[in-house]
Amino acid sequence: MAAVSGEGRIEVEDGYQIAYRIFGTGRRTLLGLHGGPGASSRYLDRLSEVAGDDLKLVLYDQLGGGESDRPDDPELWQIPRFIREVETVRATLDLGVVALFGQSWGGMLGLAYTLDYPANVSALVLSNTYASGKHYLLDIAEHRMALGADRHAMMLRREFEGDLDAPDYQDAVLELNSRHLRRSSPYEPATSRREFEEIAARYLSDTGPAYALWGPHEFRGTGPQAYFDISGRLHEIHVPALILCGWYDELSPKRCSRALADGIPDNEYV
Repeated sequence: MAAVSGEGRIEVEDGYQIAYRIFGTGRRTLLGLHGGPGASSRYLDRLSEVAGDDLKLVLYDQLGGGESDRPDDPELWQIPRFIREVETVRATLDLGVVALFGQSWGGMLGLAYTLDYPANVSALVLSNTYASGKHYLLDIAEHRMALGADRHAMMLRREFEGDLDAPDYQDAVLELNSRHLRRSSPYEPATSRREFEEIAARYLSDTGPAYALWGPHEFRGTGPQAYFDISGRLHEIHVPALILCGWYDELSPKRCSRALADGIPDNEYV
């Protein structure tokens, strides 16, 4: 694992600041875009294992998460603002043309950035992500139904009542997260639940940009992220892409990731 070779803060729109770290000193750059939004980049630290003499890794906490500023302004949480933030990081740190690693929401962000700034991207790694929120909504609907008729009906009733803090509803959400967001290997339900809660306490936020852009939790999409759709523009991406998806991921290999592989001209799908 490459050592941290630089860190600091960058001013973005409206005078807010975001935190960044650089691993290694290579000439080429891998720029990591974490999930969430509202999460921390810390869970991507192991990407530094690929940094070396010719490649450095740059990670940053997007506004609203990690060690970056967390303004209480709902108007900030718009997808175009996050796209511009990627460009601010690239330009401020003088990174030149970069390879992008995007995981989950970060993959969506990487795709959107590449369409807006095609000359600045040399390659994409798209991990557990999608081009169409409508496809993802179908996947999470299937996961919810897989809880069984009684629990699925309970979730619908609690959502209709606006009672998302009810213990039975929260338990169902934890069950979904432990099956599809943090799934132990080998799978063991109690271990998965415990590991998800530990990770959530360290990296995830249930307020701010995540709530505004996606919704109250991973399995109920109500915001603009859920309706994000660039599937009709994937043919415009002319850099090589590596597409990764877990078999038990929240989004399915057969629907969301396959659409990326079918749409991006030059890719490898794993």
